[in-house]
Amino acid sequence: MNTSKLRAAILIVSETASQDPSSDKCTAILQDVFETVGNDQWEVSVTQIIPDDVLEIQRFVTRWTDSEDAVNLIISSGGTGFAVKDNTPEVKLLYPLTFKSNMTNSRAKRLCCPLYTDMHQG
Repeated sequence: MNTSKLRAAILIVSETASQDPSSDKCTAILQDVFETVGNDQWEVSVTQIIPDDVLEIQRFVTRWTDSEDAVNLIISSGGTGFAVKDNTPEVKLLYPLTFKSNMTNSRAKRLCCPLYTDMHQG
């Protein structure tokens, strides 16, 4: 029986916290959630704070999902502003990454994107 833990990554998207990491309160809360309610099944293997930039968000998601030691789950927080420069990491940002031709785990695609399930049923 494989007793290894599932690996999670936390991505904080924030102009403020990327300039002053001490302003980020979310990372500690999310790590605590994994520790206290994760049934000892998860480890947070990586955390990163980045500015609200589409390409930067996509780079980290790609790096964390396309490597040999890919994570099982990415939790993102931030990007909640409504200014022109705010790029909330919505499906429009992650959609091109989710459907990359080298991503072979269709079950993961179905779990993270209902549109994929709708398109590939029947």
